[in-house]
Amino acid sequence: MSELFIHKKKRFAISTGILLLGVAFAGVIVNAIGSPQGKNAYLHEHLASFAAADLSNWETTDFDLPAQDKAQIEMTIKMAEGQREASELADLMTAQALDTAQWQNADCALGAEFCARTIRVNRRLTAQHVNKDYRVANIKETSVRVEFKTEKETGALKFEGAYNEARILRFYQTQGGWMHNASEEIVTNTADTSRRAGKFNARFSQEFTGLNYYPAAASWKDFWTNFPLAEIRSDLETAQGLSVNSVRIFLNHEYFNAAESQEDGLAKLAIFLDLCREKNINVLVTLFDLRPNYTLSNWAADIDHIDSILGVVGGHEAILGIDIKNQPDLDFENWGEGVVEGWLTVMAQHIQTSYPDLAVTAGWSKAQNAARLTDVFDVVTYHEYQNPKGFADRLKSVARAAGDKPVMITELGATVWKPPFITKLGEKSQASRLRRQLSQAAGVNGLYVWTLHDFDEVGREIVGPLPWRRAQQKHYGLMRPDGSERPAAHVLREHGLKQTLGASTAKLKFTQYKNK
Repeated sequence: MSELFIHKKKRFAISTGILLLGVAFAGVIVNAIGSPQGKNAYLHEHLASFAAADLSNWETTDFDLPAQDKAQIEMTIKMAEGQREASELADLMTAQALDTAQWQNADCALGAEFCARTIRVNRRLTAQHVNKDYRVANIKETSVRVEFKTEKETGALKFEGAYNEARILRFYQTQGGWMHNASEEIVTNTADTSRRAGKFNARFSQEFTGLNYYPAAASWKDFWTNFPLAEIRSDLETAQGLSVNSVRIFLNHEYFNAAESQEDGLAKLAIFLDLCREKNINVLVTLFDLRPNYTLSNWAADIDHIDSILGVVGGHEAILGIDIKNQPDLDFENWGEGVVEGWLTVMAQHIQTSYPDLAVTAGWSKAQNAARLTDVFDVVTYHEYQNPKGFADRLKSVARAAGDKPVMITELGATVWKPPFITKLGEKSQASRLRRQLSQAAGVNGLYVWTLHDFDEVGREIVGPLPWRRAQQKHYGLMRPDGSERPAAHVLREHGLKQTLGASTAKLKFTQYKNK
């Protein structure tokens, strides 16, 4: 009898252990499935490198040189600057590889803790004078000189500054080819952003109620390749009915950069901007989408990419501003903070110089990083997928760091696909979260919900192979697949009405809308 009792106790202990393991495993799964995916790092890990562009462009003058001489002079410049690894830099260059490949060429004082490193971006070379016998040449070079410091002990790369520079390079030709003789700086200055202080305050004095937008049938890459025009028209009508006055869109870098699709992409972008202008909807345009690549030798090509787009549509009335890169802080781990912040600064300053009427920002993935580069950007923007309990405190902290500059939250929202996977409960949770966030958003210049619709399809190449990640991303919509509104849509409409009509009038209008 006692032996049977002992066996029962053993079975009970084993069963209890299995049950507890099952509960723990279920907890892990629920936590993984239920965690916010606004900070999905997968996008920043899987994309391939792009081929590097030439480091410089030659401008034609009366003293033009033969192509082979230009090539020799370019190589001489690189050698003179210690860039002996120029061919290797054409390959994928992460911050770690930069430390290794260029360390020996850095300017390191004996016993110094840091080594200085200079690169020049967007070079333009002009033959200002060439002797008739091609023995002596004066070359004018204009470029953006980017300064880094590398810490010897840790190898960490720190961005120091970017400067507009013009200099004269003198060369003489020997039997072995062109030799660098001397150089003379003509102008070196930093981009003056102080004159932009307050430039956009009036533009952003209106509080923007926004959406991150893709059509339901064409998310991410498919937006511009498929471009379902009838659906887009209908969606803008729907957005307007939700009191939305701004949308944030994403330009797929590959599609807008490739020679065979660039013209088509720009034509579609112009159509989209025209449609938004008709609806009085402002557009925040995100460049460099799906391109987490900061290879140093690609920076000149990135500037050309900016010009290829903004040179065509930069003056469009519907454009609210330019978001250079979505969630660049997620690239810190793979590329290093110094390289990412340097790239953002150079791209921002190019837009501010070439297209001075466009406000520039970058959408940080979380509030903790929003204080970065506030001296560079015209508008401070970040994303909110953290616990709503700390929403107001995070916003206040960002606002203090931003000073007088506008602050916008360019992503917030929640999926309805979450445990226990009961549609009504998921929708109720989505609306409750959004209401809690909006109730703490006093003073923000704009906020953009992710997103208008559930998506028909989310590719594995976008969110990775895990099926629950894809399911989550498919179900963030304010609208149900049948076209009816989820409760969160009512929350956003009420908020938008408050911004435009005032609280008392908005409440009356909202009540009238519900009673229709």
